Amino acid sequence: MRGSWLTQWRILIAVGVLVAGAGLLGLVSLQREVHTRALNSARFSAELINELVVGRNITTDILSTGVLDAGRRADMDADVAKLRENHHIAGLVVWALQTGHLIYADRGHPGAPATMPAAELARSRQGVAFSTSDDEDDGDATLNVFLPVDADPDAADDHAIDAVVEVMLPGDTISSAITRSVRLLDAGAALAALAGVVLLWRARIRMRRREHAERHDALTGLGNRTLLAHRADQVLAPGRPSALLLFDLDEFKEINDTLGHRAGDELLVTVAERLAGATRDGDLVVRLGGDEFAVLLADLGTGDSPEDTPESASDTAHRLRQVLREPVTIGLISVETEASVGIAVSPGHGAEIDTLLRCADVAMYHAKNNGLGVTLYDPATDTRDEQRLTVLTELRHAITAGQLRLHYQPKCRRDGTVDQVEALVRWQHPGRGLLGPFAFVPLAEHTSLIKPLTAWVLGEATRQCAAWRAAGRMLGVAVNISPRNLVDPDLPGVVRAAVAAAAIPAAMLELEITETAITTDPEHAAGTLERLRALGIGVSIDDFGAGYTSLAQLGTMPVDTLKIDQLFVADLLTNPAHEAVVRNIIQLCRELGLRTVAEGVETPGTWARLDELGCDEIQGYVLTPPLPPEQLIAWLDERTDADSRIRPGSRVADPAVRD
Repeated sequence: MRGSWLTQWRILIAVGVLVAGAGLLGLVSLQREVHTRALNSARFSAELINELVVGRNITTDILSTGVLDAGRRADMDADVAKLRENHHIAGLVVWALQTGHLIYADRGHPGAPATMPAAELARSRQGVAFSTSDDEDDGDATLNVFLPVDADPDAADDHAIDAVVEVMLPGDTISSAITRSVRLLDAGAALAALAGVVLLWRARIRMRRREHAERHDALTGLGNRTLLAHRADQVLAPGRPSALLLFDLDEFKEINDTLGHRAGDELLVTVAERLAGATRDGDLVVRLGGDEFAVLLADLGTGDSPEDTPESASDTAHRLRQVLREPVTIGLISVETEASVGIAVSPGHGAEIDTLLRCADVAMYHAKNNGLGVTLYDPATDTRDEQRLTVLTELRHAITAGQLRLHYQPKCRRDGTVDQVEALVRWQHPGRGLLGPFAFVPLAEHTSLIKPLTAWVLGEATRQCAAWRAAGRMLGVAVNISPRNLVDPDLPGVVRAAVAAAAIPAAMLELEITETAITTDPEHAAGTLERLRALGIGVSIDDFGAGYTSLAQLGTMPVDTLKIDQLFVADLLTNPAHEAVVRNIIQLCRELGLRTVAEGVETPGTWARLDELGCDEIQGYVLTPPLPPEQLIAWLDERTDADSRIRPGSRVADPAVRD
């Protein structure tokens, strides 16, 4: 960035030099033109005087004899005197060119040489000549014009020159014209130079304003990402201990949505002022966008103890976080601001700003997701590696390239019937084979890819449900919805479109929502679930017991089913505490009118005990692993015979087979 601005300045200076050079050349050219015109004007005046004075009184015979009679001399003296009085002439001298003898000299030049100097005689033969002289008595300067004159223009020799007339013009008459013009030109040049300086200065101001606008945030006045990169080049290059703190305001969206964007902007300005006021002069505070701020800490320590850098950066982060916690009054409301801070240090975590930003971002999200407040980057928690990026890129292609598959795992009721299956996505990777959901779904849940992935699963599951229904099999399908889907306002519309496209009853589709997704934002979750229930869609809480749902929330949440987390199911027979949890969940659901499903059932004994406790349905490898559609139908056909109906306690699948 610095190089680009330096280049622009060099271009501006070069243009200024070129313009100044062109102006100077133009000025010199104009001065020469003015000088030439002034000399031409002097020549014209001299020729006119010669015509009026010399031409009337000096003839060929006078030139040949070199004698001017008294009468003609008196006439010429009178003419010259009149011209002198009117400041048209300073003197007049006439020589015979052939002999170089003086013919006439006005009274003002009684000491004119009797013979024309040889050098001037030779020059006069060339044509019109000019010279200047200073009168020693009064110091007046004159412009002398030497005119070769043909006294007999009718002679056969057109090139015969008979006389040389030296007309002495007052220097001020000619020079004043030149001086006036030159002064005008000088004044114009000065104004042009001043205008050029003003234009260059204004251009410099505009460039600095543009540079400032490109490097600073318009709302807070802090630097932006561009300025951060520019400053980082200076701070990180020497390799001295430095750190980058990345701040993300907690619950800023709620403040923005509740109090309005103007209040949100006011809060951001206050945060910017507090961060800038609580940092050192050599540190840089920038706003990266939204509610994210970064602080670049320069020269942390001497570099003799690199291990002190993280501790120093952490102390600064905690101090700044405490500064931000002071209440902010917006209107009539006092708001407390919390922030999650991620720390990356240099050179330990990287020597380039892009690397530090990525590491600090990872640390910040780890702090936010775990409620830690301030976290130093730890490579062990960094899932944003190149392999992850490759998987996401390939997954984006897989969604549209037909590489995804759905396998289905049945849910068995206490009477042995199966009327619903859970749709579980698989990825038929062209190089890695069939991949289970844990290889890619968690990655998708942290990006925008979860939205098209969920839309594909909904569309394919409802389509398969419609195909089974057309074949006479009334099998409902359950589809998992991630926490990111639950806060998406478009989710009800996507579900409605999938059901409508498949032309199935809405009750044949159930959405499984994790308990943590509900507890993160209960009000928002309840609103989304109400909209889904209004469509006739069934709603199930998945992994119940692993989260922190309160009994009050459970009583008001618009759900139909609870799926007991397999953590409690796996050791049901050996852990009395987990058996008590399962028993109480089943009893609570019975009183609330909710259906219970135990997931992760692997042994006939566990199934039998769940049946004794009154669990409505079970799901797990004790029945079968998830199967492709055609294998699922074959599995169902084998077990629909009255003699082989599924019963609690019977082994119908090999639990050693895993997804």
